[in-house]
Amino acid sequence: MKKIILILLPTLLSGFGLIAQNSNPPDDIPIINQLQKIIPQQGRVSINEDQNIVQLHNIRYLQNAKAPGMDGFRIRIFFELGQFARKNSEDVMRSFMEKYNGIPVYQSYQNPYWKISVGDFRNRESALKLYYELLKDYPKAFIIPERINFPPIE
Repeated sequence: MKKIILILLPTLLSGFGLIAQNSNPPDDIPIINQLQKIIPQQGRVSINEDQNIVQLHNIRYLQNAKAPGMDGFRIRIFFELGQFARKNSEDVMRSFMEKYNGIPVYQSYQNPYWKISVGDFRNRESALKLYYELLKDYPKAFIIPERINFPPIE
């Protein structure tokens, strides 16, 4: 009799575990809301959080929405001021895009300088690969820390 109970008990308990794992919450409902939702005969979870935490989370969310991207690195291939700097920057940008297709190029103006930066790199080491390749065409190139667009994950 004890052997039958010892065999049946784990079998029954594993069946209950499978039923509990099949109730997946929908992906579009945040976890906090899903936990606080009252479902009959399944219990209730109550989460008490400080309003300061909620405010900090909301502030961080708004800051990220205003400045999309992340901190990373780019390679500056052009940096000039003067009467013809804008036209020169456009020429450099055009020639770079023809030779290095697929690498993002960014033109910026920060009074009084026109600048051309290329690439979106998560770390300096990944920027170094392209940097050494670009030195033959752009000997004055250098790596700079900058806010970048999210690069594809390799």
